[in-house]
Amino acid sequence: MSIFILNKNSLIDNAVIFFLLAFLVRLIFLFFQNPIPENLIEDELLYWNSGLIYLDKGFLEASITAERMLGIFFYSKTLLALSFKNLKIYLAFQAVIDSLTCVTIYKTGSIIFPKQKIYIYLSATLSPLMIILTSQVLSETIFLFLFTIFLYFSVKIIIEENQLYYKIAMAGLFLGLATCIRSITYPLVFISTVPFIIILIKKNVFKDKIFIACITFLFFALLPLSPRIYDNIKNHNTYALTGQSGPHLAYWVAPMIISETKNMNRNDAIKVVNKVAEKYPLTDDYYKNDKILRNVGFKVLSEVNKIDLVYHWAKAGLINIVAPSILIDKNLRALPHPSYYETGNTLLWLKLILYNSEYHNYLIYISIASITCIFTIISLVIGPLFIFRNQKTIFYLTTLCILYFLLITGPVLSPKYIFPILPCIFLYQGITLFKLVKFIKILTKSDYRKL
Repeated sequence: MSIFILNKNSLIDNAVIFFLLAFLVRLIFLFFQNPIPENLIEDELLYWNSGLIYLDKGFLEASITAERMLGIFFYSKTLLALSFKNLKIYLAFQAVIDSLTCVTIYKTGSIIFPKQKIYIYLSATLSPLMIILTSQVLSETIFLFLFTIFLYFSVKIIIEENQLYYKIAMAGLFLGLATCIRSITYPLVFISTVPFIIILIKKNVFKDKIFIACITFLFFALLPLSPRIYDNIKNHNTYALTGQSGPHLAYWVAPMIISETKNMNRNDAIKVVNKVAEKYPLTDDYYKNDKILRNVGFKVLSEVNKIDLVYHWAKAGLINIVAPSILIDKNLRALPHPSYYETGNTLLWLKLILYNSEYHNYLIYISIASITCIFTIISLVIGPLFIFRNQKTIFYLTTLCILYFLLITGPVLSPKYIFPILPCIFLYQGITLFKLVKFIKILTKSDYRKL
């Protein structure tokens, strides 16, 4: 670490070095992955093919744009054009974006905890989840880049005193752009004004200035979303950005809860949902169907004990945070293993892996990767405690950020669902690494003196 002179004069040079290091790590991973279009699966295939159609024809079917935000298809179309439809070049461009995210996290960390900023940066650069997601044709990389810039300007508003309107405008703009990729942050556009008001009041900012700041934030946040909002209000009589929340609630969240609480597999759980859905016939309008399926999901979940509901929701969130990221790697997923969703029972799933020799290669990989879970669990204790003692405002905001995304995501299990809270996790991990290195130095000096 001593080779880097970490002061204001060298901040740009360090940013370049840190960008190149992060980029190199991602290129090495891509080299060993050797990605080809034939190996794309699930959402990757959707984004790749839709991006090609969008690039060639200039438009997409209404069914696709109603389900997902148009921003992700514009992003995939742009990368396809820049890469000449070459998947490896496409992912290399994506690695550039992810490396810029690492630099943004470094700069954000340098504002909050200057002594720990290198460790915060390393947590991001070497994050298996970020590296794996960069190697896949998904929306997580570009979303995280834009959302991290929103967090960067938000932190500057909290810590610094000058250029309030500029910073709050930039925070709003990048939150709006992130929402153009994933509608999961749409409620945050409005919710974020509450902590901003509280923070500005604590900083003794005049009430008129606070009002103007909030209007500025909402204006810039809603600006990139305004065409979509206007179109949906006019043509579909809804303020929702997509028609995705209903299907997600009815056919992912509800079946997961039913599987856990009633000890049944996913297929049987979906039959339960379909039985309720029969009473609510669907229409030809995606947004009306979204409302119908939301009602179906809430109806199914209303029959679950509230304590069980909260327990399984919280349990899934914790599992997603500490689970090894390699679980979403396509090479690992290609190995023979039982489907957790089809099994519907954690103990049964573990039993199948342990006692079936054909699953043992899968078991070996996840067992080795699970070692990292120990560090993550420790960082979830040390990080928040340190932040609470030194930056209470940051502590409350990181906690609220994590709770928001865990609540929105629901009990669906996959490490990729925690990607919006990664900057908070890296903050915790960076602080924990700093403490660990400091402890080792003290221990080494103590042993040296004894000699």
